[in-house]
Amino acid sequence: MQEFLRQEHWGNTYLGIGSFILILLIGWFLRKTVSRFLSHFLYRFFKKFSDGLGHDEFIDLLKKPIQLIILLFSIYLAIIQLEYPDIWGLTQEEMEGYDRVLRRFYGTFMAIALTWLMLRLVDYIIMVLYKRAQETEDTSDDQIILFMKDLIKVIVVILAIFFVLSAIFKLNITSLIAGLGIGGLAVALAAQETLSNLLGSFIIFLDKPFKTGDTVSFDNITGTIEKVGFRSTQVRTLDKSLLTVPNKNLIDGPLNNITLSPFRRVKFVVGLTYGTKSAQIKKIIDEISDVLKNHQETKDDYTVAFTDFGAYSMDITVIFFVYSNDWNKMVSVKEEINFKIMEIVELNGCDFAFPTQTIHVEKGS
Repeated sequence: MQEFLRQEHWGNTYLGIGSFILILLIGWFLRKTVSRFLSHFLYRFFKKFSDGLGHDEFIDLLKKPIQLIILLFSIYLAIIQLEYPDIWGLTQEEMEGYDRVLRRFYGTFMAIALTWLMLRLVDYIIMVLYKRAQETEDTSDDQIILFMKDLIKVIVVILAIFFVLSAIFKLNITSLIAGLGIGGLAVALAAQETLSNLLGSFIIFLDKPFKTGDTVSFDNITGTIEKVGFRSTQVRTLDKSLLTVPNKNLIDGPLNNITLSPFRRVKFVVGLTYGTKSAQIKKIIDEISDVLKNHQETKDDYTVAFTDFGAYSMDITVIFFVYSNDWNKMVSVKEEINFKIMEIVELNGCDFAFPTQTIHVEKGS
């Protein structure tokens, strides 16, 4: 048996080839079991921090990165069992060069796998912190935690890149950073818009014009803030579509935080036909004012006035405030008042105007 194992094929003994295949098979079949075991082991260090929350989520987040790490380690351990075939005719210097390339490939992919593992740990930590933040009444901490998630991930990736360049490819990071500083000006000029949006995100967190869950209005857009990111903010509009807005647009123009206001303003025009008498208009104005004055959901500060002689109507402007910043509540109150205004106009024997034209034709002499 020993003589058979010592026999060579392509410059490798059957023992080396068998070890190569055996290590690959062991790594492949044990990767799931070992990854689950290591995930459970790592969870012990996070158990106190998590207060028992998210055990299954922790295992699901970490098992795939750990499986990749085990697989990469198994492949590297299997490859080093083999020798370069004599038929290739490699010199000692060439073999050392191939070994160096192999180690760099292994180190790079292992660094990627470890970075993936670190990013998953960040996801878990943020998930626990976000659950805690949701238990508080203030939603600003929810917004900060989601922002910090993206920031920490960017830092982890940048540090991983520097580590690979320094430890694996043996590059001088100090010289590299100095070189990047020379070209940094050109990059900054080319990325002005991106940098403006990034600066906008920090201004949003410092000034706090809104927070997650607030209803805001800007550029004829009304919606609820769902997430503030590095470059953009996600807004859920009234028609339930998800709108992505660059942060620069939110800080450069006027923005109305409707959630911070206890009232919702309603303004519209009631157009009456030109056949309406002045006494009728005065009575309609008085009755609409009584409706707004006696309505439980409207503020005392209201305006009902005959304001314009329009192109095809005599216009009564109605302005009032609803005791709620909720959109649906405002629409419901507005609908109720609109129906009462229709009844008032009908009971006074008047009609609503609509675009019309009167043509006078003169007969020739």
